[in-house]
Amino acid sequence: MQQTSLPASEFIAPITHSHKANELEEAMAGVFALMVDDYCLDALNDIFSYSVPWQGSQSVVERFTKLNGLVVLRRDDEGLSDTLMRIIYANWQALASERGLGFLQFVLNMLYPQQNKIVRLWHSKTLAHRYPLHLTDTERSDRFLTSRIRIELDAAVNVQELSELAPTLSRLVPWQVVPQIAVSLPPTEDMGVKVAAAGNVFAVADFSPS
Repeated sequence: MQQTSLPASEFIAPITHSHKANELEEAMAGVFALMVDDYCLDALNDIFSYSVPWQGSQSVVERFTKLNGLVVLRRDDEGLSDTLMRIIYANWQALASERGLGFLQFVLNMLYPQQNKIVRLWHSKTLAHRYPLHLTDTERSDRFLTSRIRIELDAAVNVQELSELAPTLSRLVPWQVVPQIAVSLPPTEDMGVKVAAAGNVFAVADFSPS
């Protein structure tokens, strides 16, 4: 995604192509052109890119992602982070009111490629009065689909980074969706977990806000 910028000649074209009645006006136009080139060009380019901020300078991208609460998604690698933030913000603007689980999946794929999964959660119909204590990720006829999801991430992800990203990831979903952000933990021999043969067990570390 290429950064948009204009040369000084584009900004000063109305001055340079205007009629100058005398030497004073000619000199004033020359001084203005030099000022734009020497002092104002970066700022003018930033303003010019406001209509397409993901194509602007790094400061413009950071300014607009802060405005939309997305800046926390920035990674430590500045070069890679700048590219990711441009792509993420461009898609954020393009989706507008249609943002939802699709955009969340897109962001997860950008940040944690092949290390993430969004799981829709179901709840027992007979135990509906105890909602949401009996959630499961398995669909059955005696269960109903809830508005809750589990964002499962691989154990190899940076846990410190994830703890900082979790609040923002939670805000990327529609208001009616309740996300649980979790990291799959590798099985250990001394966990003391005992289950029946028909059960499915996995261990997670929960990063959801309390």
